[in-house]
Amino acid sequence: MTPEEKLCSRTWRLRNSAGVLWSILSFGLLTGVGFLIRGLKAKNKLWIGLGVGFSVLGVALLVASTTFDSGTKAAPIHSVASDIWGWCWFLTFAGGVALTFVFNRKWLIWKAHSTDSKWYAQAGSAAAATSPSNSPVVGFDPNAGAAALSAATLRTSHATTATQTSGQQEPNFGTTQPLNVNSASVQDLTRLVGIGQDAAQRIVQARQGSGPFSSFEQLMSKSGVQPHLLIPLRDHLVFGPGESDGTGRQEAPGHASSRRLDL
Repeated sequence: MTPEEKLCSRTWRLRNSAGVLWSILSFGLLTGVGFLIRGLKAKNKLWIGLGVGFSVLGVALLVASTTFDSGTKAAPIHSVASDIWGWCWFLTFAGGVALTFVFNRKWLIWKAHSTDSKWYAQAGSAAAATSPSNSPVVGFDPNAGAAALSAATLRTSHATTATQTSGQQEPNFGTTQPLNVNSASVQDLTRLVGIGQDAAQRIVQARQGSGPFSSFEQLMSKSGVQPHLLIPLRDHLVFGPGESDGTGRQEAPGHASSRRLDL
């Protein structure tokens, strides 16, 4: 949440205004504690001063209450000293509650704009900052390493999936030139580029049925082979002149597609 969203949220304001309870629930005796906590967090000297003042005043009132005889509950004794003590306590309580509510607005503004977090979150951030894995290594680019690892993992996953699903063999790219799909046999496709037997037969059958392929996109659309098997081979396939269609003529790439309407 942004600071503005926090300040506009009634739930957030109520949750972070719980400090006023130090004054209300303790009848003013712990007003100083509430101001000290807020002052130390916000590093506000005024609040720290108020916290020290109310704390000293609260201790003084507790000590003063033992210096005069107030009698018993059944027979209370009223004296000038007890009246003064009562008024001092009441003014301390009322003044502490009033000041707490007055400064609560500034506290909420500071809280909304601060990055104050729990101790365990700070400890986790410190541990991450001092972790050996974050130590810089000369000549090493973390982003490039992560990208390379992701790409290698993706290629390995595709190769494993293709091998398990279609019996695809390891391609032999290092020792061959780009393969002409329009003249390659089933054995060529299986041995040289690693396409499985079933996929190679589909390519040859599609080529014999509708003529040579003119582009890689046409190969994917007409052969019926799963795209994830063909895409890794894109740079190793070419689409040159095709073989004879059995009628004694050589059909040029794209000729069949110009005479056939695919619906």
